[in-house]
Amino acid sequence: MPVRPVPMLAVAAAVPANAAAVPSAVRSAPVESGRTLLSEVSTMDLMMPIEEPDLDITSRDSLWSQIGHSAGVDPLLLYSIALVESKALYPDGKVAPTPWLFRVNDRLVRGKRHDVQLAMAAASQFGSAVQDVGIMQVYYPMHRDAVRDPLTLLNPRTNITVAAKILRDGMRQTRDRVLGVGYYHSHTPSRARDYGSAVLTVYQRLQAIHRPARRRQAVAR
Repeated sequence: MPVRPVPMLAVAAAVPANAAAVPSAVRSAPVESGRTLLSEVSTMDLMMPIEEPDLDITSRDSLWSQIGHSAGVDPLLLYSIALVESKALYPDGKVAPTPWLFRVNDRLVRGKRHDVQLAMAAASQFGSAVQDVGIMQVYYPMHRDAVRDPLTLLNPRTNITVAAKILRDGMRQTRDRVLGVGYYHSHTPSRARDYGSAVLTVYQRLQAIHRPARRRQAVAR
């Protein structure tokens, strides 16, 4: 997929030029639904620090565990969706989801936290259409009632909490596990099935690695 620059509007540095570890901006397929204008974003939000939550899936107190157990959703399944949606290669060679990205006008913007926040504020100023947001790539136009504005949705805790509800609701609509997971992405059956299959493939691979390690830790105690 060719890398194409995204106009950063008033924020020229919103996407770092050094994108070897985390890609800058890439062209993506159009989303299914229509566009909607971004709500006003408070400049105060840009000055308020976002918490640095534990996003390590191997940690017992990770955000995945906290939110997954609270919502009645398998934390590892949530993490699998995040890998499909926002996978990034970090400088230490680790592959993990990244919270700092969003899609605007069918283009993906990703980078460092503050740069992405500024880019979203600039998008608001120019009335651009924000679509998928954050670590779970929650589709803001469809779920805007769940948050005050899309900048709030960049917060990993808020993002994963909203995503967990979307996933739980989708899985309750059908006994078909593949479709239920796929409804997180689309309610078009063919798209839902393709997406659900992709996520469950990642999930099964993670299970093979993650669950045995947990059992070994329990035995060691």
